[in-house]
Amino acid sequence: MEIDIEAAVNEILEAVDADREAVEKDLRKFLEYGVPLEHAKEAVINKYGSVVKEKKLKDVRVNERNMCVIAKVLAIDEREVEVRGERRKIYRGLLGDETAVLPFTAWKDFGLQKGDVIKIKNASSSEWEGQPRLSLSEWSEVEKVDYDIDLVKRPPQKYNLIDLRPGLSNVEVRGKILSIEERVVNIGGEERKVFSGIMGDETAKIRFTAWHDFGLKEGDVLKIKGGYIRKWRGAPQLIFDENAEVEKLDEEIIMEERIVPLYKIVEAGGGIELNIQGVILDVRKDSGIIFRCPKCNRRIRNGVCEEDGEVDGVPDLRIRALLDDGTGAVDVIFNREISERLLGKSMEEYLKIAKEAMDYGIVYEEIFDKLAAKPVRVKGDSMPSDFIITIFASDAQTVDIDEKEEAEQILMQLEG
Repeated sequence: MEIDIEAAVNEILEAVDADREAVEKDLRKFLEYGVPLEHAKEAVINKYGSVVKEKKLKDVRVNERNMCVIAKVLAIDEREVEVRGERRKIYRGLLGDETAVLPFTAWKDFGLQKGDVIKIKNASSSEWEGQPRLSLSEWSEVEKVDYDIDLVKRPPQKYNLIDLRPGLSNVEVRGKILSIEERVVNIGGEERKVFSGIMGDETAKIRFTAWHDFGLKEGDVLKIKGGYIRKWRGAPQLIFDENAEVEKLDEEIIMEERIVPLYKIVEAGGGIELNIQGVILDVRKDSGIIFRCPKCNRRIRNGVCEEDGEVDGVPDLRIRALLDDGTGAVDVIFNREISERLLGKSMEEYLKIAKEAMDYGIVYEEIFDKLAAKPVRVKGDSMPSDFIITIFASDAQTVDIDEKEEAEQILMQLEG
């Protein structure tokens, strides 16, 4: 097969800023030595890689290295993650230019602020939620530039609240303000009003934060264009500011308690005021009688609290179970009150049983026997978790499930 030298040179020049004649000469030399085309292109790119060509965000692909981009910081927030057993601060947000908006992660503090226009050298990319995510490592160079850039003009994409997930930007949603509060925050020495609360539609509820005074009131039904979604306290959160369009609608939204399929919660990364239903597939080993620190309420082990040292533990009863509905699975934590109701036995009774048997494991065994394979309906909020989505139950009850009807509902949810 004849090699298209011109097309190969064009591909190389998209990656590096170099003289066309020199690139073609080097490429031909590698090919004459019998080097396969893809390896030859990679070798030439590596040779001229020290001179990196600026890349527009729309041209960023997954798993690229040594990129240079100029973009505007549209959103940024700080969080802690565990890396190889150590807690590290990272910075996540959104970058935009004239062509696209992409999520990014910075693995060190570059002092970035929302609104900064920055030139990034030696950035890389990975895949996140089906699109590229830029990564700024300790070896990246970040320089603030003194000019602005026009952001891409793209139509907002419409979503129901149940379908929102962290990382989405330029979304259009419709919802009713269920609660709202105003507070003042200090950012860079400047005091700003922030409005936070909960809004809902026919499919779900979500926390929101407005960084502009749109005159919002409880009960308002809104159409919001130009918002973006981040994760906060283990659930998606809608953010919008002065760049968003907010329109008050003369209509009503009727919210009913409906069961949310678990795959929706897994896709969204959590949620608030959720109604879920499924079968308990497993009761986790850390269920049963546990002991908590009287000062910080953390669970203690062998009389020692990680925060307060040796303490006299206070007994508690809790259940942590794996719930599955056929579309997905989540962990659910039941507090003492709900656990006692589900089990039909008080914590004091279980303490007596454990002390008589001289074995707290007997409590776990009874919980497993009573609840494994039981269908349960749960209300609650998701909470931060590094692994499986975890729901902290505010209410729960065992239910009788019509298997045929349940299968039909799951099929309708998957198809819909």
